[in-house]
Amino acid sequence: MYVSESVLDLLEFEKSLFPFMENLRGELGRNALASLAPCKTMEQLEGRQELLRAWSDCSDRHGDKEIPWNANAVCVSGLFPSAKKSGLLSGGELLKVKTLLSLAMRVREALSELKTDYPPFESLERRIRDFAPELEALSAIEESGRVADGASAKLQEIRNELENLKRAGRKTAGRLMEDTNILNMLQERSLAYRDGRFLLLVRQEYVNRFPGLLVDRSASGNSVYMEPRMLSAVNNSMMLKARDEQDEETRILMEITRKILTRERAVVEAQGVLGEIDLLYASREVMRKRRWTLPSLSRQTQFNLIDMRHPLLRDSAVPVTVHCKTGAHPFTSLVITGPNTGGKTVVLKTVGLCVTMGWSGLPLPARDGSSIGNIDAVYADIGDEQSIEQNLSTFSAHLKNIVGILKAATSKSLVLLDELGAGTDPQEGAALGIAILETLKNNRALTLASTHHNPIKQYALTTPSVETASMEFDANNLAPTYRLLMGVPGKSNALLIAKRWGMPENVLSLAYASLKAQDVSAEDLMGQLNERKATLDVMERRIEKERAEMAQLKKTYETRVAEIEYQKDKILSAADKRASDLISKAEAASRDLIRGLEDTAKSAAHKEFNAKRQDIQKIRKGLEARHARRVARELENKPEAFAPKEGVTVQVAGSDIVGVIESVKNGKARLVAGPMHVEVPVERLMETRKTAKIALPPVDTTSAMKRETVPSSLMVRGMSVDEALPLTSAYLDKAYRAGHSSVLVIHGRGEGVLRREIHALCARLKYVSDYRLGEAGEGGYGVTVVEFGK
Repeated sequence: MYVSESVLDLLEFEKSLFPFMENLRGELGRNALASLAPCKTMEQLEGRQELLRAWSDCSDRHGDKEIPWNANAVCVSGLFPSAKKSGLLSGGELLKVKTLLSLAMRVREALSELKTDYPPFESLERRIRDFAPELEALSAIEESGRVADGASAKLQEIRNELENLKRAGRKTAGRLMEDTNILNMLQERSLAYRDGRFLLLVRQEYVNRFPGLLVDRSASGNSVYMEPRMLSAVNNSMMLKARDEQDEETRILMEITRKILTRERAVVEAQGVLGEIDLLYASREVMRKRRWTLPSLSRQTQFNLIDMRHPLLRDSAVPVTVHCKTGAHPFTSLVITGPNTGGKTVVLKTVGLCVTMGWSGLPLPARDGSSIGNIDAVYADIGDEQSIEQNLSTFSAHLKNIVGILKAATSKSLVLLDELGAGTDPQEGAALGIAILETLKNNRALTLASTHHNPIKQYALTTPSVETASMEFDANNLAPTYRLLMGVPGKSNALLIAKRWGMPENVLSLAYASLKAQDVSAEDLMGQLNERKATLDVMERRIEKERAEMAQLKKTYETRVAEIEYQKDKILSAADKRASDLISKAEAASRDLIRGLEDTAKSAAHKEFNAKRQDIQKIRKGLEARHARRVARELENKPEAFAPKEGVTVQVAGSDIVGVIESVKNGKARLVAGPMHVEVPVERLMETRKTAKIALPPVDTTSAMKRETVPSSLMVRGMSVDEALPLTSAYLDKAYRAGHSSVLVIHGRGEGVLRREIHALCARLKYVSDYRLGEAGEGGYGVTVVEFGK
């Protein structure tokens, strides 16, 4: 969406962002807020909103400390232009870069851990690069900004030598101050260190007698700093070493600077991401503290702002509800009338401000349920450039601005026109105002205009796709209420206000007589409509409030019921799985036991086993029936519009299998879920925000080459027992010899006959150390995981 700088100034956009500024945690966020602009596309806006919702959900669940922050991190992009010229960043400047990159790496790690639960975080994590090499180089900078001793072996050597020289100088000075002749000349018995040289403070009267050179005078003027001859050699050596130290520090700083400048773009981008994160934090705080809300988005060109308030009016703002191209009788143009200082200009500015803030991805000072649509630009002729209350523009300035708006506005634009037709002859001004509104209506642009002209009011009342509204006025108290009455044109109230302020009756009589009879009737009708509309508005707000409370209660109830059902299904599913595992292992053990019996005992054992087997079948059917009911419940909640397609991440109903659709054919989808390729009926697939597991390649390339010919899974679903068992036995033997530690046998759910036979086979094979049904993400009851012994 396009909004010019002049329109942003008219809307007082920057000033109105003070609630966010108050909640930002540092310079990075302030920089991000200062450079904030409306999104260019609806897709970009949807991304910003998803990010803010994910941040709010994460903060509500984990608190604000889940993603780290450092208030000492500041913007460093301004350091780079001069550094490119000089090739050098100072220790203090590199410390700022170090602080920023250190925070970026910690945030990147946190986002990486959270992105599975909050997928929008992945876009932020992807934009923060790896700065491990740069941070390793910056470790040479201490927290004070000083280059560390260990930054290079040469620097360490120089500083050791310099320290040795200082010790030697202090030792020589100590011997010198033990000489009583020298001691009597000193102002203080202490060694001074100035400009890299050791000096003694000598009394003024002993300047010519002290064995040394005059260097400086003390602040009091009663003594002087002198360098003893005995310290001259040490001081000279220290100065040379200090210069060597400075040269080596400069070399190290230039080397680190070069490394940082090669990653300038990545550093600036990381700085921007951290600024966005601080802005997300501030936005969430504004939503929590001020009860601002994120508007819903519509692909249609419209807006619906419920109980909006202008931020600059703070607590004195009166909530106003205004919409355009929504509701039972949609319209594209809204004409607002009413007395001066009644709030018309505030309504126009607040609408423009809310649409601009909404398209910037920010929460709005409006009630939940508000929405904004696909608007490509905001144009405004509000007629003042100083404040919300004053109008200082001339008719010519209005006209020039409106001509530009008529040329630029499209069917997706929002146009705000204040005091339409004012500043010139009333009849000509009204005619011109009607023509402007008709042109914008024909272009289907969303238009909000304020006016005092009765012809424009009558045009709005009688023209399709044009609606009227008025600012309510308390005639008894001669004061505006600042409430907007949709659907009713407003009275001017000029004569009534004049009467209240003592205008002579003869003057008022002449004024009324000069009005046309039909105009007076229209004014009276408008007054009656205003009164009836005010009563209906009160009733509508009360009903709307009760409806919203009921909807919230219903939503809370449904959410809690869904959570209880989910926990119940989870517990039952785990219990059913354990029961099925126990039954399968018990059957396998029973068969092994029967095989080990003598022939005389086998017959009796088979009879007993077959008798118990019927009870086991009943238990299995009960388990499978409960599972089928859980699947049916999950599928009932699946959106009707969901259409599986390639590349979409889905979850199989009734299981924990999450995979990516590889292909869809003949009503079945082929999923890639970890190491498995699974075919599932399309109607069993559900949308999910979970992340599918990815099968990682083996680390050992030698064994990987060996295993290439033997896949990690075998599909025998749909085969008979006689067909599947030989294939499974041969496959397990090959997989074991190829070096697999574990494999999957996909047999499907069915009645469990094939699964039991495969479990019995696994129990007989000596190289199989363990076997079990699949867990979350492995396939559940339809898969057996076979593990091989070492």
